[in-house]
Amino acid sequence: MMRRIPMQDLIDFGQRLLIAKGVAPADARYLAEIAVEAEAFGVTTHGLVQLGSLAGQIGKSIDPASEPKVVRDVGASALIDGEGVIGQLAVRLGKRLAAEKARQYGIAMIAVRRTSWIAALGVYLISLARDGFAAQIWAQSSQCQDSAPVGGIDARLSTNPIALAFPTDGDPVVADFSTSAISMGAVSRMTKAGRRAEHPIFMDNQGQLSDDPGVVRPDGSILLMGGEQSGHKGYALSLWCEAMTALAGGVCNNPDQPQAQSFSLTVIDPDAFAGREYLAREMKRFVGWLLSSRPRPGASEIRLPGQRGFRLLHQAREEGVPVDDAALEQLNRLAADNGVDAVTV
Repeated sequence: MMRRIPMQDLIDFGQRLLIAKGVAPADARYLAEIAVEAEAFGVTTHGLVQLGSLAGQIGKSIDPASEPKVVRDVGASALIDGEGVIGQLAVRLGKRLAAEKARQYGIAMIAVRRTSWIAALGVYLISLARDGFAAQIWAQSSQCQDSAPVGGIDARLSTNPIALAFPTDGDPVVADFSTSAISMGAVSRMTKAGRRAEHPIFMDNQGQLSDDPGVVRPDGSILLMGGEQSGHKGYALSLWCEAMTALAGGVCNNPDQPQAQSFSLTVIDPDAFAGREYLAREMKRFVGWLLSSRPRPGASEIRLPGQRGFRLLHQAREEGVPVDDAALEQLNRLAADNGVDAVTV
């Protein structure tokens, strides 16, 4: 059964849970807001599950009192070390620095190395795009064996996601996707539901293609974006994520090293180029031109990246976030295990 729970109630719960784990109240509030916003945006594989992931890691690989440290600051760039830090707090610092530097230099790039899982990327870029910036983020996981290199069988890459965002005269365009055909979270959900993919986007441990997500674990893989015919495109993008990790002093995919996530954030101020007004005017014209295309048979509409997510987010703010019984049970199990009030419905 699916229930709608007010966003504020879920945020309050997340804050209570993380405070109980030793996170400072203001930080706990921010972390809860990010998790709930991702859930409301429709990224359920990376939304409320953040709360359980954080609760499980704090006191083990994460010190709740540890803060991200700027270890190098040169002009329009900075390097942040996030080892032992809650990854979302490293993102917050990176966003602040990137926006400040982009205003000063026109463009800024912030790299963060060896932090914990930062979950859905796109939600971090929404506020930057609403402030008039264009932004992109490239992320990598050092230990996840999810995708094989083109021509190979054995997985050597994580799903290495990317997010891009820019402003329009309405909601910004936000694209968030893996360089593999789908995310590992989506694979887990498909497996649990007993569903198969529409096309063979998985490979078993003998190199045979399959539409069955069950072949991915323990030693199969997800094809890279582009699939069997054009996977070289996703391969190149995935390798860029790894290169950005090495550039930051992080660890490229290596099962012999502890799991960590590294990412790079680039923020661009249009005023350093043609200007925000021109960008807004030209993108408004261009979006209208895109949407004037005739829909193909069977398609109900032409959508921009992120448009569905914003519809869900606006609806969630008015009617509550949809949460099924299984997810609610997990949240309330976390509440019981950590001595905090459960989510009420």
